Amino acid sequence: MFERFYTYPPHGCEHPWILRNIKQKPIDCVHEIVDIGIYDLLKTEGHKHTEEKLNLWSKLNTDGWKVVPDCPDIKGEFNQHVGFDNVEYSQELLLKYFDPRDDSQLPVIQSNYEDLRSFKDYIKWFKCNYGEHNKIAIGSICKSDNNKKAIKMLKIARREFNNSWIHAFGLRFKQFIKARHLINSFDSTSWTFPRTQGHSCKNQEERIEYFYDYIKRINEVMTPYNQNQLKLVMCYGRR
Repeated sequence: MFERFYTYPPHGCEHPWILRNIKQKPIDCVHEIVDIGIYDLLKTEGHKHTEEKLNLWSKLNTDGWKVVPDCPDIKGEFNQHVGFDNVEYSQELLLKYFDPRDDSQLPVIQSNYEDLRSFKDYIKWFKCNYGEHNKIAIGSICKSDNNKKAIKMLKIARREFNNSWIHAFGLRFKQFIKARHLINSFDSTSWTFPRTQGHSCKNQEERIEYFYDYIKRINEVMTPYNQNQLKLVMCYGRR
């Protein structure tokens, strides 16, 4: 079922599937996902999206998908105090900005951090309002170190959106190994981290080395199950 790994590759590397935030420069690709960006929420007053950024999102045109604005559990994930519930805020944003008729929009399933009940409730609310949409993203597992809960959430998502394209934000590699049959795509920047004991990449040469190493690891997982994936991921290869 898995088809695409999205990321923002190092300068000088080509990759068919690009994930970028709304402030990053577009680069040539087969398909892109544009995210409004969540790390700004850690810095903004009140920890909510600014009107300026929401207006920028509304005006954004892409041949790929743009992620409908949402909000993670800032308290649960980042241990910062906020005066609102991220689920309620995400639902508010979805009701305001999501147009199911716009095929460029990618809605997100959110929840309180690592909370299965909250996750199930959000899916129920989403389906009551929009039905089984043809594509969704899962935001609840991003940064989650609880592999069992992350896999459980993806199993629930696949059961509830059986015929939908499911994109997993920030999936850990160990989670990907167990969830590749549940998702159609995922994104990660964890290729910048050390694969074994060592250090994170510190220069451009190491960024390129770590990037191709990560792609190789995906191929090693997928090749026995999907020979087409090898072609899809490596078709851009090294220059």
